[in-house]
Amino acid sequence: MITDPITQSQFNKNRKDKFLLVIDLPPLLKGLNNGNPGVRSNVFVNENALQFSVYGSIIPTISVPEVEAPFAGGTYKLSSNSRPPYDNVSVNFTIDNRFNNYWVIYKWLNLLSSARNIAYNEDSLLPANPSQTKLPIPLQPQSYQTDFTIYGKDEFDANVIKFTYTKAFPVSLDSIDYNYRSPEEIETSFTFAFSQFFAELV
Repeated sequence: MITDPITQSQFNKNRKDKFLLVIDLPPLLKGLNNGNPGVRSNVFVNENALQFSVYGSIIPTISVPEVEAPFAGGTYKLSSNSRPPYDNVSVNFTIDNRFNNYWVIYKWLNLLSSARNIAYNEDSLLPANPSQTKLPIPLQPQSYQTDFTIYGKDEFDANVIKFTYTKAFPVSLDSIDYNYRSPEEIETSFTFAFSQFFAELV
């Protein structure tokens, strides 16, 4: 009789609900952080609001595609030794009862392009351009980009793997569907772009 010499523990599995999303404000948006969760303002944001009640996220597909090299009536496949651009990632979250987490993403997008005057830097966080007093200095990518981090957890809620998205920034904030017939929590999502993706064991 053949027996399996290794018995896997039922805890030796990873589950979809074991993760944590951590977002740090980019440098320019930190200028709007009031640091006081009790203060509500149309100008400021609360950095603590980035504790999203996230119920879903996507780890991107890792791809290093092949290239074809015809030879002697056949075809060899070789590595391209390059990575195509990553697709944007959507994060689903539950809006808190004060709309603070929604407000952070809204202000972030508004920083990139104001809904009021269709320009960036509506809150005058950038100084005026000396040569053109009516316009701010150019918006540098490092001022509105930051790192997003997702920690995968084990069954005891300890961090075991770290996924880092570098130079990330939001590109869209999804709609909110109000409904008198639906008493559930308000859920929406935002999509962010990023440049590189790293995975590390912790």
